[in-house]
Amino acid sequence: MNLLAQLRNPVLPDQLGGGTSPKLEQGTAAVGSLIGNTVGLIFIFTFFLTFLYLLTGAMAWVTSGGDKASLEAARNKITHAIVGLLIVAATWAVMTTVAQFVGFKDFPKLPIPTIEQTVTK
Repeated sequence: MNLLAQLRNPVLPDQLGGGTSPKLEQGTAAVGSLIGNTVGLIFIFTFFLTFLYLLTGAMAWVTSGGDKASLEAARNKITHAIVGLLIVAATWAVMTTVAQFVGFKDFPKLPIPTIEQTVTK
């Protein structure tokens, strides 16, 4: 079976083996959904990591036992975790705002334009 013979060139006319597949829209929707879901998973992962870092800072604070150096290290860890949470939240807010201005209504279903869409517009 020759897999390359099944490829279709969208630039060529249909008589020469070109044209678009009827499943082109489904493919671009799947890729857009994959990109949007990956970005969402990255945000969730970074949120949980910074929250875990905050919890380890809190545990270090509780177990410092009055030692000034370990108390200072725990306070710095908590401060860094809060700053990290603020950065993740601000990044999400900026991405959502920019997506609304650009015209993306649903970020996890990121629309990817195809050749047919750009030619017909």
